[in-house]
Amino acid sequence: MTVGEFFTGLGYLVGLAVFVWASRRRGLSVAVMRPVIVGALVGAIVGAKIAQLVAQGWPLQIPWWLIYDPRYGGRALLGGVVGGWIGVEIGKRRLGIKRSTGDLFALALPAGEAVGRIGCFFNGCCYGTECHLPWAVWQHNAWRHPSQLYSALVAAVIFAFVLRLELKFHVVRGPGEASPIRGGDLFWIYLLLFGVSRFGLEFVRWRESLILGLSPMQWFCLDLIAVGGVGLIRSKTRVQRAPA
Repeated sequence: MTVGEFFTGLGYLVGLAVFVWASRRRGLSVAVMRPVIVGALVGAIVGAKIAQLVAQGWPLQIPWWLIYDPRYGGRALLGGVVGGWIGVEIGKRRLGIKRSTGDLFALALPAGEAVGRIGCFFNGCCYGTECHLPWAVWQHNAWRHPSQLYSALVAAVIFAFVLRLELKFHVVRGPGEASPIRGGDLFWIYLLLFGVSRFGLEFVRWRESLILGLSPMQWFCLDLIAVGGVGLIRSKTRVQRAPA
């Protein structure tokens, strides 16, 4: 196992540990939530693997059987997020859980990314654009921005901010309860913070394709920002309309 693979795997474990901690804090039994937790972990690993392989041209440009090789792939964050979400929804359906688990992701995702991006740095993936700053690193035959470490730092800051909100405010679950943060709000806040930060980070990451001057990920970030903003607005609107 390489150093990069170690930190990539550790990122999954850190995200899982935070998910379990947040579940307990919200009064959700870990024993009851076990299928959800397993679904999140398996879905994230499978989603990250498939997303990376597809981005590299699977199954046409690289051998189709690599999808069964546990040593290959599994480093695509977006695929991991989507796969983890699908896994959670499958687990929730099996248990008949209708309560939102988005706030758990708002804590687990940035925590896992903060560690996993260190793995990206040692793996040499997700590398930055060329630069000649004092902290530039030598990757892919050029001095470049350590974009992976930028991402790790930003994810750590987002995690610290969301965690502060979680610890400072009592997250309410019903109308009429006094708190600026309601169930589900942390997830919308995370989407906003991730979308804005990743949009900016893309300018120092190597971008292979552009659409109207922006990378596909930046267009996706604009969608996340819109979704997060609308989610927060709808949440605040429901609070204002709730009976006193």
